[in-house]
Amino acid sequence: MREIIDMMGIGDQWHLLRELKRRGITTTQATISRDLHEMGVVKTRVAPGVYVYKYEVLGSLPKSILSQRLKIMFENFVVDVCGTENLILVKTSPGNASGVASLIDLMKFDEVLGTIAGDDTILVVIKDKHKRKKIEAKFISLWKKEGKEEELDNTSKKAQDIKMGKRRTAVRNP
Repeated sequence: MREIIDMMGIGDQWHLLRELKRRGITTTQATISRDLHEMGVVKTRVAPGVYVYKYEVLGSLPKSILSQRLKIMFENFVVDVCGTENLILVKTSPGNASGVASLIDLMKFDEVLGTIAGDDTILVVIKDKHKRKKIEAKFISLWKKEGKEEELDNTSKKAQDIKMGKRRTAVRNP
């Protein structure tokens, strides 16, 4: 896998799975996800909208850099955050849950017992259900970009107007 990642600049598990299969290696996405985590491979943005796997020893990085990377991961890959009792569910785009969960684990939040990651879902287990809202709020603040809520509200209002048959027309000055 290391050779494929280094040579081909692969940025998602599906392409890695396909390339391994092409080379005669049969495996599953779950195995690839575990292997990437054990190898210390993380998804890194190399250009706007372009991500590749890279090897980094994340555990040795300062907490400030890990925190910065977690914010970038949340902004780019997280699509929803919700919680109940002592559990938080973090939904990501397909193939990205493992990377986000790894960074959550590396942050060593006092309130977090651990994470379980699938392909696009992370289950975060909180020690005390009374602390869940604090961590959930932290995750939501990492996920929501500034201006994102306003942008979503405006889009929602436009969609409502269209649904109701209203039209927004620009007034032009002659």
